[in-house]
Amino acid sequence: MLTAHPKVFEDEEQVIESHVSFEPFIRFMKEKAETTPGIRSSFYNYIIKKFESMPSLLGSFDENSDLVQYQEYLDLLIATLFPVTTDEENRVYGVGVPYKYSIFYYSEGFKQIFAINDNELKAVPAGISIEKVKRDKLIWLYKLILERVYNAPINFESDVLQTVINPETGLKRYVKVDIDARFVDVKVKGKLPEMDCSNFCSKPFKDNNLKTLQEVLPLELFALEGFVIWTIQDVTKDEVVTNIKNIVLNTNKENEEKSYTKLREGLHTLIELPDVNINLMPFLKVNGKYVLENNFAYNSIILNNTKADAQLYQQLLNYLTQNQQPLVIPNVNSETTMMYSFLKYLPFKGVKSYILIPVLHNGELLGIIEIATGTEGALGWQILTKLHAAYSLCAMMLRRSLEINTERINEVIKLKFTALQPAVEWKFNEAAWNFLHKADEPEGEIEPIQFTNVYPLYGAVDVRNSSVERGNALKEDLREQMELIAGTLQKIRTGDGPYLPLLEELEYKNNMLVQFLRDDNLVAEEEAKINDFFDHEIAPTFRHLYDGYPDLKPILEDYFTAIDPKTSHIFNHRKSYEESLQQINHVINQYLEKERETIQLSFPCYFEKYRTDGVEYNIYIGQSISPDKKYDALYLRNLSLWQLTSMAAIAKLTNKLMPTLQVPLQTTQLILVHSNPIDISFRKDERRFDVEGAYNIRYEIMKKRIDKVHINGSTERLTQPGTIALVYSYAREADEYLKYINFLQDKKVLLPGVEMLDLEELQGISGLKALRVKVNLEDDKK
Repeated sequence: MLTAHPKVFEDEEQVIESHVSFEPFIRFMKEKAETTPGIRSSFYNYIIKKFESMPSLLGSFDENSDLVQYQEYLDLLIATLFPVTTDEENRVYGVGVPYKYSIFYYSEGFKQIFAINDNELKAVPAGISIEKVKRDKLIWLYKLILERVYNAPINFESDVLQTVINPETGLKRYVKVDIDARFVDVKVKGKLPEMDCSNFCSKPFKDNNLKTLQEVLPLELFALEGFVIWTIQDVTKDEVVTNIKNIVLNTNKENEEKSYTKLREGLHTLIELPDVNINLMPFLKVNGKYVLENNFAYNSIILNNTKADAQLYQQLLNYLTQNQQPLVIPNVNSETTMMYSFLKYLPFKGVKSYILIPVLHNGELLGIIEIATGTEGALGWQILTKLHAAYSLCAMMLRRSLEINTERINEVIKLKFTALQPAVEWKFNEAAWNFLHKADEPEGEIEPIQFTNVYPLYGAVDVRNSSVERGNALKEDLREQMELIAGTLQKIRTGDGPYLPLLEELEYKNNMLVQFLRDDNLVAEEEAKINDFFDHEIAPTFRHLYDGYPDLKPILEDYFTAIDPKTSHIFNHRKSYEESLQQINHVINQYLEKERETIQLSFPCYFEKYRTDGVEYNIYIGQSISPDKKYDALYLRNLSLWQLTSMAAIAKLTNKLMPTLQVPLQTTQLILVHSNPIDISFRKDERRFDVEGAYNIRYEIMKKRIDKVHINGSTERLTQPGTIALVYSYAREADEYLKYINFLQDKKVLLPGVEMLDLEELQGISGLKALRVKVNLEDDKK
């Protein structure tokens, strides 16, 4: 007898009286004998007589009764219930007490799966709570009562899916357990309550249904007599395929790695072999070319996780391009690795049997399935048959990885390269949807992306005298190289070198070109002459002397060491300038990227920045940017205050950075105040927003011309290091910003005092004025 541990269902199984009885079976046989013609009727009568010849079998037994003495009759019962074609060794069944977890007759296969310590029944499947098991048992019981007593069909599947471990392979299997109650009678004790069963027949059982039933139909009113038949069906293949399908459907970029792990486990279960390594690897593409992704390569059986991976991967691609059939190698040896060079590391990994399956969709190679084991001859063509049901799902998984890879690339492009931002993305989505659903214009133009009545904010952080500093760096590099050339030529002429009058001519020409560097501004034509002298006269001459005269090598090696080997020029000062400029721009960009997220919290706005010698940015805010959120002027005022505050912060950051720069560059801060709304539209050719309409063009002209504007009646530039300049047109605009300036001066962000300035006339623009205020560049004292 296999029974569950007494404490598992200690109270729950006492709710109804239950006995083993063969009477329902004998009655069933009699009905069959009366309705079945021929020899089978005689067989049924034989069984009936056999059971009736043993009077003790016609009564009932409690669950503790010893039925071993009736082994002959139980064998006959099983032979009757199961067809003779059933494989005896693989047959899994049990005969038990109704409603109880007590099995009094069972096959060896049943015992291997469900027995614990030979005599205890595993009553609670892995991964299922005991509360669910008890609930399902109770539903099963009430279903039986309602169907037998009230003739009410109940919507409840009595079979239970369980996960078991195959004792031979140690692998997970899925089995469906069905408890057949056809040979169970439900006895009524006392008066049967009247009830309407429609509430229980029309929908699945729920917890509240059970509570109601327990109140209306107490279980002490009933008793069970007969026996139940436990039958087990292996549904591993169907269940694994279903699980893999769910894995594929639920895979996204966050759980992709875990999904592949689960999928490999599912494939391992299908193969039914222990000690097998399985890998599914997508072949990702960028711009139509296959690329090797490190995370997937790490799990590969073929690749060695070294720098040689790229070569092996290319060899594998070359093979699969020509051969799209599975490669099955039952015995891996030196001959197979020589034949297939991409398999050369298999012996070092202990692989002795290997299968490579290309996964294709519409002729396109999506990836591979790899299977390997350390047992010779363990893998053959029969493995492909077992994986057939999952092949299409593997293809779906690999296609999903390709989609995820594309999503990741698009996210980076959107984040790093394009003007499209979350604040305005809804408008692009709407336009794309409308474009896709124009049934009558399948190839029409997409609608324009426009935002009306938005308020612009413009700011520019410029590197002071950047053109001058760049020109100085260029001149210093040219001067340094020309001095090096002069010194090299002099050493050659005064040494043991060849007598070549041409060298004197080169020295003369070098000295003449130095004159260009004495001018304040080196024009492009002069720079071109110097570079042409370096490239077409000095470089080939020095290279010839180096190759032809060994005695001159030490002198010329000093020259070649000092210049850049790729360009044959000196870039020391220009490199220092560019690195200093990059440091400044990096600090500004890093600050603005962080602030970009912050300013979106109050009201969504469009924020674009672009690099010049410094950084410029445009911000647009208004109701049309975010139609679903009510716009108010306070959001613009809030953004204006942020703009002034952020400019002060940037001035302080770049000033603090200056001692670390190779070239001590300074920045200026400029704000253009424009209180009137404008319209903007997205220019598809430039992939950026621009102003719309003739009136709004004035705003764009102002942005382009105020960066180098002078104070009226002087040669002083408006923008100066350590200050913020605010250009405006109307007095009300100045009044608004003066409030912000006073506030920030009180907070010691800005220094006391404000300059009220008139600006020079600009082409097409007149009457501009400016505020200029100094930034407190000192570290905070508190």
